[in-house]
Amino acid sequence: MTVTIIILCLSAILFVNGRIRSDLVAVSTALSLVLCGILSPEEALAGFANPIVIMMAGLFVVGEGIFSTGLAGRVGHKIMGLAGGNETRHFVLVMLATSLVGAFVSNTGTVALMLPIVVSLCRAAGFSQSRLLMPLAFAGSMGGMLTLIGTPPNLIVRDALVQAGYAPLGFFSFAPVGILCIVTGILILLPLTRRFLKGNGQTATKPSGKSPVQLAEEYKLTQGLTRLVIEAGSPFAGKTLRELDVYGRYGITVFEIRRTSQTGGGALSAKATSSS
Repeated sequence: MTVTIIILCLSAILFVNGRIRSDLVAVSTALSLVLCGILSPEEALAGFANPIVIMMAGLFVVGEGIFSTGLAGRVGHKIMGLAGGNETRHFVLVMLATSLVGAFVSNTGTVALMLPIVVSLCRAAGFSQSRLLMPLAFAGSMGGMLTLIGTPPNLIVRDALVQAGYAPLGFFSFAPVGILCIVTGILILLPLTRRFLKGNGQTATKPSGKSPVQLAEEYKLTQGLTRLVIEAGSPFAGKTLRELDVYGRYGITVFEIRRTSQTGGGALSAKATSSS
C-alpha cells in the first residue's frame, strides 16, 4: 500500500508539473506498478481495452477532420459575423452553440466537435483561447441537462422513476432546469473568465506578415545582388532574356526587370545595392 501511494503521489506531481508529457507519465506509472508487483501485466493493460479510450481516440480524429475540412472555420466565421468582433458576444454565442450541441451529443463528443471550431475562431479573431476553451467544457455539461439523452445520468434517473412506479420523464422534461443552469452559468463564467483567465493561455493573434524588404533583410537575399542599368545604346537594349541568354553565357540569374516608365520601388530595390 505504501509503494502504491508513493507512485500515485509522484505521478500526480508530474502531471501537475507538466514538464514531462502526460502520456509518458501515465505509461510509466502503470509500468512501475507492474514492476513492483502491485498489478499484473493483464491488469495494467486492461485500460487500453476500455471502449472509452477508443472513443476518445476516435473523437480526436473527428475533431481534426472537422478542422481540416474547413467546417470549423465556416462555423467560426458565422459566429464572428453574428458577434461583430465583440469578445463578450463571442463568449455568449460559443456557450449557447456548445450547449445546444450538448443537448443531443455526449459531453465528450460535444467538446471534440466544438474544440476545433473555437480554436479556429480564436485564431481568426485574435482572442485568448483560454477564455473560451475552459468555459467550453462547462457549456457541454450544462447542455446535457436540456434533454433526456444529453447525459447518461438523465437516462438513469428516468429508469429509476419507472422502476419505482412513477411516470417516465419526457424528452424535454429537463429543459426548464437546463435553461436555468445555462443562463446562470453564462452569467457566472463571463466575469470569472475575465478576472482569472485574462491574459492567460495562448493568444491566437493574426499573423502580422512581413514586407518583401523585411524578408530580404531577414534571409539576406540582397547579398550578391547587382543592379545594372541598360542604356539606350547598349547591345542589350530592346532584347528579351531568351535572346540574350544571360544565364547560359554569363551564369547570371535575372531577378527583376524594371522599365524606366515604372514608378515606385521594386521588391528589393530599397536594399539591392550594386555589388559584385
